Amino acid sequence: MQFDTSYLNKTPNKTARNTTSFKPEFVILHETAGYGSLEWNLRPEVRSSYNYLIARDGKTYHYVNEKAYIAWHAGVRSWARGYSGGEINIYSIGVEVEGPNDGTPITTAQTKSLVELIRYFRDTYAIPINRDYFFAHSTVAPGYKDDPRGYSVEYTLKLLDESSPPSVGPRPNTLGAQLRNEVYKLAKGEYRPDWMFHQYAFKNKLGSPIRVGMDFSVKGVRYTGEVYGRDVVISPYNQWDIVLRANDLTDQDVYNALMQFTYGALGVDYRPDQAFYQFISRPPRKVVGVPLGNSSRLQAGDGAAYAAQIFSLDALYTPIAATGSTNWSVVKQLSAIVAAQNASAADATLRETINRAMYSRINTSFDAKLPFIKKALEAKLGAPLSSQRRWSYRNNEYLYVVYAGDTLFALANKPAEVRLLSEQAD
Repeated sequence: MQFDTSYLNKTPNKTARNTTSFKPEFVILHETAGYGSLEWNLRPEVRSSYNYLIARDGKTYHYVNEKAYIAWHAGVRSWARGYSGGEINIYSIGVEVEGPNDGTPITTAQTKSLVELIRYFRDTYAIPINRDYFFAHSTVAPGYKDDPRGYSVEYTLKLLDESSPPSVGPRPNTLGAQLRNEVYKLAKGEYRPDWMFHQYAFKNKLGSPIRVGMDFSVKGVRYTGEVYGRDVVISPYNQWDIVLRANDLTDQDVYNALMQFTYGALGVDYRPDQAFYQFISRPPRKVVGVPLGNSSRLQAGDGAAYAAQIFSLDALYTPIAATGSTNWSVVKQLSAIVAAQNASAADATLRETINRAMYSRINTSFDAKLPFIKKALEAKLGAPLSSQRRWSYRNNEYLYVVYAGDTLFALANKPAEVRLLSEQAD
């Protein structure tokens, strides 16, 4: 899609992002309530802006680059998908359609451009075209904003639905498929057994989804991908029959670009110069999963200090020297301690310290005797991604916990009978 960039990033009404891998979660649709907005929003006292504007003649302006800056399009009284206040702008794209906002319909050219722009968001950012991801400004700021009045968000999305390929069909109404969908919801997606990534992840037991709908380019090739507990999978765009796993990539440039995007999508600092990253990225690559947070200093119960980073399947650590210089090239894996037949007292204390840190991420106390935690340790499922959750299906109440390597569940009245979701068919 072609954009007019003559006003791109000229407005002062924006905030620089602290990441280069922004993935929008939803789109908010506005109407300008007047004309001349391109110039009006250059004024600092206006304190508002947007990412795109569609003029009356259908021309689409890219006004604020959403990857580099946060546009100020939805105010502190706005909310959507659990976000409120000014931070709603962090996670969304703002689109203005030029019009008086008095009920005067937008032009045919604007409608065509709006449909094309929404399709562009779907293709570029993997944003599903439905009302869970596209909001009118009036919806997210009820009683405060009434735009857009010149067009219907529902009707616009219906135009796209009618021009989109038909779905293979609804997911099966089985325990396995429906619980899998609950897990995908936590990763801000939905489970679609007809999608290649989901088929591949299920067949190859890649564990639980952590992030879906990624999109990046390297060496002139565009890829889309998803992050799972056991690996990251990507496909060249529109070549869905080709599925590549991060740990199998032989092109180091593609691997590094994928990791940079993945780290950013997970809110983790990408530090290719860091010993932990070098440890996992050099072939043959270590199967540790993806990072769940930045490295930090841990103090074990025996007084020893460590630099540690928790990954989805393992944890890496470096002993910090009590005196003198720390040898940062020494990187060890928690799994080696776990596998040891006779762990030393120091290793046992460190194992307990890392496990406590791993579970504190989800506000849960580590207790190896609890049924879910005991099963996760036995099955080597790695880090927990959620606390214990309750779910209803066909008049039964279930408990489940999402781990990187799999999801564990049990009937609420039989919590000790823990099962693996990967063993539950659709």
